Amino acid sequence: MTEERRIDEHVGELLSGFVDGELTQQEQQRVQLHCENCKACDSSLHEIRALREKIGRSQLSALGQDEWRETMSDTAVKKSYGIGWLLILGGAVLAGAAGLYEVFTEPTTLTQVEKLIIGGLYGGMLLLFVSVLRQRLIERKTDKYKDVEI
Repeated sequence: MTEERRIDEHVGELLSGFVDGELTQQEQQRVQLHCENCKACDSSLHEIRALREKIGRSQLSALGQDEWRETMSDTAVKKSYGIGWLLILGGAVLAGAAGLYEVFTEPTTLTQVEKLIIGGLYGGMLLLFVSVLRQRLIERKTDKYKDVEI
């Protein structure tokens, strides 16, 4: 394939990478040379650039950054978040306790070995939960980035 033939091929698949600066120097030169001679690709290149600028100027939310922070740090939001987690954890603890009560008070359905296995699983989950909770509480006290706003 000759150099002239490569320049004459449309470079539509490279235009987005050209605008984003992701092409190699050789590919950039190929796109530039092609767009000088091809009005369709040059027009597409201008459309992509205009779209990129328009997207760059757009806002993701109607709320300003300060209003967004204020909404997210609202006390009602924090309280509902905490109450939700408390209800989930409380329900899980009660369900686990009810299951353990049934396992250890019903003598005919499970053998002692099965009861020990189930008890070990519940004990292991409880130990993991306590260790993660402890780690989070320690991290909360020592996290130097907790007050950093994005």
